[in-house]
Amino acid sequence: MTITNEQVLLFGQLFSGRPDVYGTYDPADKKRSWQVKAPVTKRVIMDHLLGRRPYGVYLLQGENIAAAAVDFDHEDTMAPAEFVRRMADAGIPVYVERSKSKGYHVWIFFAPEGVKARSFRALARGVLYQMGSSDVEIFPKQDAIASPSFYGNFINTPLFGTLAEQGRTVFVDQNFIPYPDQWNFLAGVCRVTATDLDAACSRMGCLPAPAAPVVASPASSVRPASGSFSLMPCAQRMLTEGVKENQRAACFRLACQLRKAGIPYEYAVLILTKWAEKNHPPEGKAVISFGEIGSQTRAAYRERQYLSCGCDDPSVRPSCVANCPLRARRNAGLAKTSGGGRYGC
Repeated sequence: MTITNEQVLLFGQLFSGRPDVYGTYDPADKKRSWQVKAPVTKRVIMDHLLGRRPYGVYLLQGENIAAAAVDFDHEDTMAPAEFVRRMADAGIPVYVERSKSKGYHVWIFFAPEGVKARSFRALARGVLYQMGSSDVEIFPKQDAIASPSFYGNFINTPLFGTLAEQGRTVFVDQNFIPYPDQWNFLAGVCRVTATDLDAACSRMGCLPAPAAPVVASPASSVRPASGSFSLMPCAQRMLTEGVKENQRAACFRLACQLRKAGIPYEYAVLILTKWAEKNHPPEGKAVISFGEIGSQTRAAYRERQYLSCGCDDPSVRPSCVANCPLRARRNAGLAKTSGGGRYGC
C-alpha cells in the first residue's frame, strides 16, 4: 500500500484534534486501548493508514472542535440513515463510516477555525432525541475541557490499514456500500462553518448549553452553591406527576430548581425531557417540545441570580404540598403583615 504526503495532510486536516496526545488500541485485541502522551506527527498518521498502529483522535481543543462523530454501535443501518437525513434537513452534511468492529460512525467536518463543541452536541442531541435514540454516543462527550490533565475521550479514526482493505473503517454511500476511492471521497467532503451550525441549531430548536461550567476532570461533580440545597417538594411533585397547564413556565421554574441543586445544564435538559413525557395538557394542546425545553432551561441557567421558587406562580401553585417548608415560612410571614404582603420565596 502506498500513502502519499498529500493524503497524510488531508487526513490530518479532517480528523483534527489535540496535537499533543492520541489514543490507540491493540489490533489483536480491539478491546484493549490506551492513551499515548506524545505529539500527533505525520508519522503517527502514516502508521495508522499503513496498519502499523491505530490512531484515535481527541477531538476537543478547549471548547472548540474541527470534527465530530456520532457512534451508532449496532449493525442496523436504519438509525444512521435517519440521522443523515435529519441532519441534511437541518442543512448539515454528514458522512457515514463503517466502524472497525460493529456499527457505524457518522462524521461531521467543520471549517479550519473550528466551532463550539456545545453547539454541535446540542444539535446532535436534539436530532437523536427526535429519533428516539437518545442513548447514542456523541463525540466529543463533553462541551468543553478546562483541565490540562484531562483530555476527554478519543475516537478511532477511519482507514486503518488492513481493516480498510477488508471493508472496515471506510466511508460508505447512501446504500452503505464503500466508496471505491476513499481519498477522492474525502477530498470532496463539505466542511461546516460556525454560522451554518448556529443556523441549524436555530432551525431545529436545539439551543446549546451555556458556556459554563466546563468539565474540569473525569471525576468532577457539580455541587450546589449552598452545599445543602435539594429540590423543593413542589418541584419533586411536578417532576413525578408532570403538569397539565403552563408547561413553559413550569419548565423554567423546574430548571431553576435543578440549577440550584447543582445539576449541570446538559443533565437538566435530559431530566426535563423525561418530565415532558408525563405532562397531560388539555385536548388539542401539544406537549412542550424539545426545543422549548432547551430554551427555557438555557434561560434559567443564564439567570444566575434568579433564586425565587415561584410559590405564587400559576405553574407551581397546583403542585404545592402541605409539608413544604417555604409554605410554612410564607404563611408565618403573611400572618405578621397587616396587608398580607408577599413573602420572598
